[in-house]
Amino acid sequence: MIVDDNGELSVKYSKQDPVHIKKLTLLNLVGRDESGTIVSYEPLEQVNRFLLAHHVDESKQESDQYSKALVHFFSFLLKSQSLWDAEYDEDLFDELIDLPRPTWNTFPLRKNQRITYQYRAALKHAVLEEQNPQLKIARTTASAYMNGVVKFYSYYLRNGYQFNNPPFKYEVVTISFQASGTSMKAYMSKQVHTTDLRLNFGKSKKNEGGGLPSSRRDLKPLANVEWTSVEKILLGSRKVIKNVGGELKRASFPIEYCLFFLVGRFTGLRKEEVASLHKGQVVKPNLEKKMMRFGVGSTYGSLTKSNGHDNKPRRTIIPTSTMQMLYEYTRSDRYQARLAKFKAFCRERRALGDNALFEVEDGIDEEKDYIFISQTGIPFFTKLTEANTRWNEIRATVENDNGININGVIHNLRPTFAVSLFRVLLRKTDPDTALALVSECLGHEDAATTLLYLKIAQDEPAGDEIYEDVLDYLGIFDGLGDIDDALTHDISSEV
Repeated sequence: MIVDDNGELSVKYSKQDPVHIKKLTLLNLVGRDESGTIVSYEPLEQVNRFLLAHHVDESKQESDQYSKALVHFFSFLLKSQSLWDAEYDEDLFDELIDLPRPTWNTFPLRKNQRITYQYRAALKHAVLEEQNPQLKIARTTASAYMNGVVKFYSYYLRNGYQFNNPPFKYEVVTISFQASGTSMKAYMSKQVHTTDLRLNFGKSKKNEGGGLPSSRRDLKPLANVEWTSVEKILLGSRKVIKNVGGELKRASFPIEYCLFFLVGRFTGLRKEEVASLHKGQVVKPNLEKKMMRFGVGSTYGSLTKSNGHDNKPRRTIIPTSTMQMLYEYTRSDRYQARLAKFKAFCRERRALGDNALFEVEDGIDEEKDYIFISQTGIPFFTKLTEANTRWNEIRATVENDNGININGVIHNLRPTFAVSLFRVLLRKTDPDTALALVSECLGHEDAATTLLYLKIAQDEPAGDEIYEDVLDYLGIFDGLGDIDDALTHDISSEV
């Protein structure tokens, strides 16, 4: 922001160091009458200022998680204002006795009466006590919402905004943890700066409060009967039940999404990683072998998800039958038509000056021939919510045809791959070697997460045994540098 020659404020944009914004959802307060017609429209400037600062000041490309959190928080605030309006009016309200009308920037003296602490209590209720499944929310969602609200108020506190009472209290928490093998100390400690708005949940009531890792939804593999039902759709009928013109009808399921879910299931890749695969990673496989190695990440020209966002490369495995399907698809007229639309889409966006679409960290590469492209020429990895919709159609069809309710999301294909692979490896080698091999395929930074998959595989042996007839897994792991060569040779020679 600068003052121009006329003494007026103006905005000057930097061409040397621009900030590319992938997606920005600004919030507005919209009023409607009983017929649904918009009668008022007011931007939530206090929220939008924070969201823009998140992008500009911190050079962040995404803020959608904060937009969602603040929509939820301000909806709660509006509901609280409505309840206050129903209880008080100008004649009855006494400012010396009664609580003031809730607002985002003024707070009562007592903490439990402030909107921020009331919102935290409402989140806890929605997680632990809410009986209506439409209103109940997951713990991770509640924590993300609370974090967004804290970030919002922290922004204003850092910039010197004067609240009559603080929205929360800062705290310094000391965490003790076991030291690594390179330290002479048995335990170390770290101080974490946080607030007293933390959401602390007790142990889940599932499994009587036990710690079985399979009770975590994100780690739960699909059961054999569940995956078999899904696979029959992907490889057989390719028909799903969907809403067409307000009626549930059976319709064709796109081959692209059949391949998408098959690749996710049999490689352990995350949906973001599957969506970024390109034609250069597809080869004509040797069908005499059941499995082959498959590389993803920067070395191979696709995207991976890691803690450091450095697109770290890794190798996993893929059935040769699945690779053959990809090979045949990339040589089909259907794929060539979509690829041509993708190239046209890129030229169109360039002509319109939409360069940010290509220049963000995980933006579109015009030179790549992405495998998964929509009918309109848009790569899947730019519109992953569509994949969630297609997966829900699969789930609805399985429930309608077989009476099986699949609770898992797309990500649950990843633990299905991991646990299935573990079970095969555990019949051929020791747990440590199995852990190293599966961890490599999954690209886990922390082996502790992979250990949870191993525990599931060991604790629930009666579950899914999809790979029971596959005995040549270990041969494709030959030559791994981080596993003892002699041990690898001994294992491979058994195949």
